[in-house]
Amino acid sequence: MHYWIPGAVAATLLLSGCSLWPATEKTAVNEQRIAELKIPAGLKAPKKPGQYDLPPKVAAGVAPEQMDLRAPMQVLAVATNARVEEEEKEARVWFERSEFTGDLMPYLQTNISGYFTKNTIEVSQPKQLEWQTGWVSEYQETGWWLWKGQELTQQSKFSVRLEPRSHGRTIAVQVKLLEHKYTDETQKLTPISQRREEVHFLNRIIDHIATVELAAIREAKAKLPDVLLTRAVNDKQEPVMLTTQPIDVAWSQLELLLEKVGLEVTDLNQSDYVYYVKYVKAEQGFWDSIWGDEDLPELPLTAGEYQLSLSKTDKGTAIKIKDKDGKVLDQTTLDAVYEVFAAAIRQGKLEL
Repeated sequence: MHYWIPGAVAATLLLSGCSLWPATEKTAVNEQRIAELKIPAGLKAPKKPGQYDLPPKVAAGVAPEQMDLRAPMQVLAVATNARVEEEEKEARVWFERSEFTGDLMPYLQTNISGYFTKNTIEVSQPKQLEWQTGWVSEYQETGWWLWKGQELTQQSKFSVRLEPRSHGRTIAVQVKLLEHKYTDETQKLTPISQRREEVHFLNRIIDHIATVELAAIREAKAKLPDVLLTRAVNDKQEPVMLTTQPIDVAWSQLELLLEKVGLEVTDLNQSDYVYYVKYVKAEQGFWDSIWGDEDLPELPLTAGEYQLSLSKTDKGTAIKIKDKDGKVLDQTTLDAVYEVFAAAIRQGKLEL
C-alpha cells in the first residue's frame, strides 16, 4: 500500500534547491546616443524624414495626455459633383456644374441658404459671396434612459465663402472659424481642434447639398418611362432594339441585363461594342428569392452562342442580336426577346 506524504515532497523540493517561482531576470540596457553624422566640406547632408519625430511639446517634456493628438478631420465630398483637391490645407470643397445643378452659382447660394434656414442658424452677408454665422452651438448627451438631457459644450462662429473659377462651371466652398468658446474655460482651442470644427461645419453643408441633389435625381428618374427600349428597323431593314441612352450607358446597363435573362458573357469587344454570349436557362438567385423577385420568362432562344452588337444612331443606341453564324434574328424572335428584356429592365430598374 502506498501512502501520499505532502510534507516529504515539500522537504524534497526545499533540499534540492529548486524554486517554484524563479526570480525575474533583470537585463541591463546600455543606452548610447549615436553622434550626428559629420558631413565633409562640399557635400550636402541627406534629408531627414520627419514622420516619426516626436511633437516638440512632447520632446520638451509635456505629457501627451495634456495635448490634442487627434487626427485632423477629413472633408467628405459625398455629393456626386463635389471633389477635394490633393494637398488641400484649408477646409474647402469644389463643386462642378452638372445636369441637376443648372447654373452653379445660384444653385449653391440657394442650397447653402437653405441649410442655414433648416438649422435655424443666424447669418449676415458682409460681402456678395460670403456669409458670416451667429453662434452655432454644439451639445453632448448627458444622463441615461428617462433622465437623458443635452449639455452645451461649445459655440462657434464661421465664415462661409464661395470662390468661383473664371469660367463659372467650378466653384469652391470654403469655411473659416471666426470665433470659438468652450463652456469649460480650462479647455483651449488647438490648431487641430480649429480645423476639426471648420471641416465638421463644411461637411454638414456638403451633406445638405448632397441630400437636395439626391432628391432631384430621384425626381428626374421618376419622370422617365419604365422602359426606354423599343423595337425598330435599321437602314438595312434589319430588326433591332433601340434605346435613347448614349452608347456607353447602354453598354454598361446591357451587361446587367444579360445576367438577369440568362445570357452568359463569354467574350466582349468594347472597341466595337460587341458582346459574345452563351444562352443558358436563367435561374433565380439567392437574393432574388429573399427579396421576392418574380421569375422572368425564358428567352425564346435555343441553347447556344449569340452576339449583341451596339451602334450609335441619331436617336440613341441600336442593339442588334445575331446567332453564332452572324445571322440577324428575325422580327418574330426579336419581338419575343424584347418582351423578356423589357420585363427584366422593369424588375431590375435598369436605365435601358
